[in-house]
Amino acid sequence: MPDSKFTTWVHGSSMQIEYLNRVTGVRHTGPFVRIEGAEGQNTWLHFPVPTPAAMNGNKVRVGAALLNFRTRDRATVHEVIVYDGEKRIAEHMDLNLQGNHPDARFEVPGNPEVNHGLNITVGVQFGHNAPDVRSLQVEIVGAGIEFLGQPTPTRRRTSAQRTT
Repeated sequence: MPDSKFTTWVHGSSMQIEYLNRVTGVRHTGPFVRIEGAEGQNTWLHFPVPTPAAMNGNKVRVGAALLNFRTRDRATVHEVIVYDGEKRIAEHMDLNLQGNHPDARFEVPGNPEVNHGLNITVGVQFGHNAPDVRSLQVEIVGAGIEFLGQPTPTRRRTSAQRTT
């Protein structure tokens, strides 16, 4: 019996920014959150994802982090890190992603069991010599986690159950 999969998403507007002084604006809108960076700066965007600890009596495992985002010309997503509580369980570094990424997927090696709450951390960089503030924007529509549920264990029937 294959493992079951399910995904939990949070909207981009749930984002928490690590270094607010490194951006010139954050706008929480209906369809996304827009971050406008300061030239030559970087920061991290945090997306805490609702995290079930068990499914059908079994521990849940983490399969992948999922993002729906886009950047302008002078903004880059350079890393995606997944934390389980304080423990870093996945890191994707030196990504240099620009443009439209509606289905970005970042695997979590080894598919570890969930022990605490999950957080997706997105590292963004803002370039130099921007022609306008728009070119330093990142828009995040949503962030999610693909969970892997283990199959429910087969229960052995006792001899009393077999005779009834």
